[in-house]
Amino acid sequence: MYMRTIKLREGVLHFPVKPGINKRHTLQIWAGGVMLREFLLAITDQEEFEYFFLDLREFVGRDVTLILPGPAAAPDRTSAPDRTSAPDRTSAPETAGLCADVLDRVIDGGDCEPGSPLYPDLYREALRPQFHFSSRRGWLNDPNGLVSINGEHHMYYQHNPLGTPHGSANICWGHAVSAADGQWDFIRWKEHSDAILPWRRDWLVASGSAVADAENAAGYGENAIIAAFTALGSDNLKGGVFPSGGQFLAASTDGGESFYLFSSQAAVPTKNGYGWRDPRLFRYGDHYVMAVYETFEGVNCVSFYVSKDFHNWRWASRNMNLYECPDIFPLALESGETKWALFGADGMVRIGDFDGYGFIESGVSHPLDYGDSTYAGQTWNNHPEGKRIHISWIRGMGSLKGEVLGYEGMPFSQCMSLACELSLKKEGSGTPSEGWAPAAGRASVEGRTAAAGRASAAGWRVLRNPVKGAASLRMGESENSETAVDGEWEIPVAPRNEYCLRAADITSSSLIINAGRHIIRFVPQDRTLYFENGHSCLLDTAELDLRVFVDTTTMELFFADGIAATYAMHPRDMRLALQGKCALRCERWGLASIWE
Repeated sequence: MYMRTIKLREGVLHFPVKPGINKRHTLQIWAGGVMLREFLLAITDQEEFEYFFLDLREFVGRDVTLILPGPAAAPDRTSAPDRTSAPDRTSAPETAGLCADVLDRVIDGGDCEPGSPLYPDLYREALRPQFHFSSRRGWLNDPNGLVSINGEHHMYYQHNPLGTPHGSANICWGHAVSAADGQWDFIRWKEHSDAILPWRRDWLVASGSAVADAENAAGYGENAIIAAFTALGSDNLKGGVFPSGGQFLAASTDGGESFYLFSSQAAVPTKNGYGWRDPRLFRYGDHYVMAVYETFEGVNCVSFYVSKDFHNWRWASRNMNLYECPDIFPLALESGETKWALFGADGMVRIGDFDGYGFIESGVSHPLDYGDSTYAGQTWNNHPEGKRIHISWIRGMGSLKGEVLGYEGMPFSQCMSLACELSLKKEGSGTPSEGWAPAAGRASVEGRTAAAGRASAAGWRVLRNPVKGAASLRMGESENSETAVDGEWEIPVAPRNEYCLRAADITSSSLIINAGRHIIRFVPQDRTLYFENGHSCLLDTAELDLRVFVDTTTMELFFADGIAATYAMHPRDMRLALQGKCALRCERWGLASIWE
């Protein structure tokens, strides 16, 4: 066992960590006989490392003792966060392979920020996205707790602050804020300290949501931020088994910087320890609704619970065949008609009606994103103008597998998508667009079972377009070119650029778009886009208008009809090309970095 006592003067501890999937060690922090924190990290005494940090400023002025225990107190699990792989165990002591002075390399210092000598390359790392949010250090995945209040847009997210694998350990709610300034909303982000931390050694703080309690229904004050999340079994102690402790609620009265639990007991318990999770809070009329991913008779589903005070919840209904991270919200047509959109983590949207207690499907199912890289997308509650803004986790770099997912050697891993505004479009009458299939499943509403609707008269499509602030990224004048394409035409692309393409007078039977290693086929005769994952959609015209945002590890395509396709890839695979015969106009804008 190795120990070191430090008197906290600045309150941010900086640990030498080897990024990537490496041997992890249990490290404990004690003060006054109480363990303040316990976590797993790949602390190292080798020459090659990066500093990772832990904010302990609430304990400034106190003596804290760092302890690397003797026998292994936790497994060394480095599999992907699908919660299915068995852990690797070792009987070696936690200090095996480390020198006795390894804790002497831990530094009590200031914040992790540009200009710090401990972080000389912050936001300038080789694979750092420049206009997509990524955390300063550590792993990032699902967006959580998206809420707008007091002129700020809050984005919480799944965060392992002390390692680049998810690792099923240390997971808390990271926190970033975008000012509602009318120009950079949802584009520029300022990372704050982690907001919700595990309070038990065997739990992690999994995904959830947040709302502003404008009328003080919960009793914590007007406009308190109420967060709902899952306490999920952590690999800090468990190893390979991830039972859900249920859905918990917490309140923030300091503008979202910190939260405290309603209770140490779950507001919505989980039966039999199943991994039910990802509560989605929203208001409907005079009560609040919580949508939770569950299972029923062995089938994935989303259950709806209702409450008037956030403290007492009752089950209302369920919809079958939905998996993880549900989201549900209303969207209005220009005619004034309102429909509701419901989807799980895969972003397959169902359109229907919601009465505050149950969802009845009346449309067809279609992807919110037609690419292969977005997951667990969510939308903001309490937008001041009532807009529905959406953001997703962009997973890795395409086909690369494993927890680091293509960010090898980096002190961070993963990023978020561009924020997009959602809107609803009616697809006319009769048969829905080719390639759109009705979603399977039935809805049980208030104890009754009702068949889900099946688009007998009309279809709807949820449109996804970059928020207005994305145009603020453009720098200087655009570069314009026009060419007659006959065969294959390569468009030179580089990160931090936006490309606007218009393909007109298409005389070939199809126009092929190459985005990295991915292929999209447009058939002008039937105005249909065909994607390599088997999905297709009908466009309004036989011409093609396309915006392409290229960042360090991402390529996001937005067609003029509100059709989006997101791909993650290594910079060496970045490519944009057309094959066919058309008149092509291309405009290119250089884009600013959100970190500068």
